[in-house]
Amino acid sequence: MKKIIVYCEVDFVNKKLEEVSYELISKARSLTKIAKELKNEDYEVEAVALLDEIEIESVKNAYKAGANIFTLIKSDSLKVFSQTVFAQSFVEYFNQNKSDIIIFPATPRGRIVAPRITTSLDCGLVADCTGLDFIVRDDKLMFAPTRPTFGSELMATIISKTLPQCATVRAKTFNAEFIYEENDKINEFKPISYEENRIKLVKTILDNTPNEYDFSDAKIILAAGYGLVHNKDRKYFEKLEQIAKLIGAKVGSTRKVVDLGYMPQATQIGQTGSTVEAEIYVAFGISGALQHISGMKNSKKIIAVNIDEDAEIFNYSDYKIVANAKTIIDNIYEKLSK
Repeated sequence: MKKIIVYCEVDFVNKKLEEVSYELISKARSLTKIAKELKNEDYEVEAVALLDEIEIESVKNAYKAGANIFTLIKSDSLKVFSQTVFAQSFVEYFNQNKSDIIIFPATPRGRIVAPRITTSLDCGLVADCTGLDFIVRDDKLMFAPTRPTFGSELMATIISKTLPQCATVRAKTFNAEFIYEENDKINEFKPISYEENRIKLVKTILDNTPNEYDFSDAKIILAAGYGLVHNKDRKYFEKLEQIAKLIGAKVGSTRKVVDLGYMPQATQIGQTGSTVEAEIYVAFGISGALQHISGMKNSKKIIAVNIDEDAEIFNYSDYKIVANAKTIIDNIYEKLSK
């Protein structure tokens, strides 16, 4: 039987899996069904976490999300993240337990460790994917990850020529579905310990301050686009920020306004920013570049305000408002400020 490994993102403080791990496990399980339908090939899903210990509830949830096997690569050297230690430990495990596909989370740590692992395994890596699938080519089943390319204007499906075939996927790209049988069996693997000579952890400081740009629990997002630029000042961006505070929303933005300095990079939503799943997503003056769409398309209700009735953003919107976004913001701000 062939295998898909999901490299899990972990919470080192609480010793548990992050939500993105369950999202990728569920997606991997759906891929096994596609493989069976297309070429009658059998795949199983193995969730692999690197940590010194893990709460049993995370293990149960991994099985419920779709894992067939749960493996803990366990060592005292894995209490905190070190890209070289984690990469070497995973490669050591992989060389003894081969798989055809590895799916990594495109988190800050995942983006660091995935290239190190794939370089050691002498294989390719398709980064920041927005889609994962199987296709049949020359009567052979191939793993087919898809990602934006050419400045996010086109979508490219990239097939690796070497095994394992690897991809990174951002959080919120897929949904976690806890529909499978619960289990608590852990397959433990202890890598050979070694001294980390080049990087030494001196101190760990936990930042418990609220992050105003953390979109993970955002119910309402007000997104600012280039259409809010006014006389080279931040007038309408500031008004949108004040509106967001009044209604309990968060402010996002497009890459263009970030690059021009109107909004901080942490607000960027899209392929090179955050991926969100808001209950309500309101796009003000956003044209609808694929780069941005890939980060917000999973929101439940999308409202777009744009003066151009042919704006691409309207093709992804539930509600379409053809108007000057600055005028709409002025009206909302005036009513809320009374």
